[in-house]
Order: sequence, then C-alpha cells, then structure tokens
Amino acid sequence: MDKARKQRISGLIALVLLFALYVAWTQRPQVLLHYDANGSGPVSYSFKENGQETLAGEIQPGGVLSFPLRLWRSGGYMVSFTFHRGEEKYASFSTRPGYEKSDLYLGPGLEVSTQPTPAAAVQAR
Repeated sequence: MDKARKQRISGLIALVLLFALYVAWTQRPQVLLHYDANGSGPVSYSFKENGQETLAGEIQPGGVLSFPLRLWRSGGYMVSFTFHRGEEKYASFSTRPGYEKSDLYLGPGLEVSTQPTPAAAVQAR
C-alpha cells in the first residue's frame, strides 16, 4: 500500500471518529428542566449526580435549563434535584435516568412532575 493511500485511509478514519464524537456529544442524554411561567419568582436549584452536586443556580419563571448526563455510568447511577424558594418552599426529585432526553416540569408552587401541566388546568393557590 503506498503512502498516499495510507494517508487517505487514516484521514477517513479520523473523520469518522470525529463525527461519532460530535454525534455522541450533541445527542447525549440530558434532563430539561422547565419552570412554569406563572411562578412567583426565581427558584434556586441543586443538581446532583450520584449524591455529588455538579450544578447549582437559579431558574426564572418560564425558563428552561439543560442538565447533561454522563454517557458512561455505573448501574446505580442516580440524579436528583433540590428546589427551594427562600425558606418558604422546598421540593426534591430523584430518578435513575435512561439514555434519552427527559423533561422535568416545575410548577408555580414547586410541584415537580415529569408531565407538563395542561394549559386549561386551573391551579389552586
């Protein structure tokens, strides 16, 4: 095999590997956190993977945040969220995620659900 052919094959293999890494990175599992637009102010959150806090911050009403998950994980891999608004309200959520994108919905009263609140539903306050 001549040198030019080896370089073409090496280049093609590198291109395929780079494309595979790009797809794995952009399509990796994640949790999307949706905060109801009717929320009464920002909510602080803490995101933990296997009990270790990896992200913390605030989400505004109507906001959506993305939390990427590890591609390679152990059998006991768990994620959890803790939410609080001042000292008045507190909620938490834990799950063992799969390898797809998941949606998590945070209601105005810090109700946590994996299903969106129907638009026609009347919220008790």
